[in-house]
Amino acid sequence: MKSFQVVDTLFFDMDGTLTDLGKRWWEPFFRAMNKLKPDYDREKRQEVFEKILGRVMETDMERSKLLKISLFFRAKKESGLSLRDAYKVMKLVKSDPLAFKEIVPLEGVEEVLNTLQSRGYKMALVTNAGDKTVARAKKKLSILNSFDVLVTRNTVKRIKPDPEAILYACEALNKHPETCVMIGDFPQDIQAGRAAGTKTVAILGVNAKYTKESIRKLEPDVTLSSIGELLPLFLGPPDF
Repeated sequence: MKSFQVVDTLFFDMDGTLTDLGKRWWEPFFRAMNKLKPDYDREKRQEVFEKILGRVMETDMERSKLLKISLFFRAKKESGLSLRDAYKVMKLVKSDPLAFKEIVPLEGVEEVLNTLQSRGYKMALVTNAGDKTVARAKKKLSILNSFDVLVTRNTVKRIKPDPEAILYACEALNKHPETCVMIGDFPQDIQAGRAAGTKTVAILGVNAKYTKESIRKLEPDVTLSSIGELLPLFLGPPDF
């Protein structure tokens, strides 16, 4: 097990690490498909989801709008929908008041973050989500309001897997990367952490089936199943 005795600062990804990725990203499409084609095969729908998630894991795009367009054409191809039906799905998603906006904290996250903060760690959010999404997240996950730094895609020019956001957080907190750890659930989090020179922790969570192999190849310092497993690793920074 990797030692984290020198670590005094924890950087957290948001979607999939602290909040439910599916609620914000996948369920709007599932609701739209259910309205347009209620008899659409559920196993086929899950297969499409897996392939789209694979595309998300591979992307190095720098703006979510580009990613959404890319995912639209990938979903059309994999689902076998006509272009007309695919556009109908997108219209339904666009009219869904919760599409890409629903923030649901994962079970146990607030308690874990409160414990780590009470142990004296500096805490930062380093997310590819935008300012508006993070503002909504702060209402659902109140501890984000006491994080030392919040870095979003609006803060920097290049998002993860580029290390810019992590290096920005290091500079804002006057911390050396080697005393920080990037914690996330997607390969981009691990790539960004390694490129920035931080330690890395992968939390596989509910998407383990889709992400485990890609993350394994990147060799994070530690791979965990759930966020609660952070607590035995981070008992307090060296000077606390």
